[in-house]
Amino acid sequence: MPKLLTSVGTALRRALGFLVGAALLAIVILVCIQVFSRYFIGAPTPGLAEISRILFIWMTFLGAALLVSQRQLIVIDLLHDRLSSSIFTRLKTLVDIATAIFLAVLAVYARHLMIVVGQKIAPATGISFDWFYGALLAFSILGLFFIVERLFGASHAEQETPTTDKPIAHGGAQS
Repeated sequence: MPKLLTSVGTALRRALGFLVGAALLAIVILVCIQVFSRYFIGAPTPGLAEISRILFIWMTFLGAALLVSQRQLIVIDLLHDRLSSSIFTRLKTLVDIATAIFLAVLAVYARHLMIVVGQKIAPATGISFDWFYGALLAFSILGLFFIVERLFGASHAEQETPTTDKPIAHGGAQS
């Protein structure tokens, strides 16, 4: 089972990295088309703006799920330097459990939002607003998977070097 989690997690990380990069490229291309269309042809393209917005939302949340898989989404390193490695390991587990609880609640809320706004349609493209809030649900589910992968000891985090395991304290500005 741990090897299956690891292989699925590795495949998901690769797919997420590709999807985030592809979404960024698509956004850049769509915005360039919008600028060209508006200023050189004189025909605005509101549909492309909505598609760009949806892609941006999905890119953000898929990227956040990728960062959850690498334990890099949110780090407050106030005490990390002062903790022993056994306490630091317990703290990481506690943070993973708290994050999993948050993601589970977020998944339930995101699904509720999708049900509530599922009837509404974006004006320029006719795309359902489910697509906007679906990114929250995808982020929650992917984040939960990565945390389960990590908690069961079959994660990419095991391959981290000891220097990246603990955040490095940053001093003041250097001259």
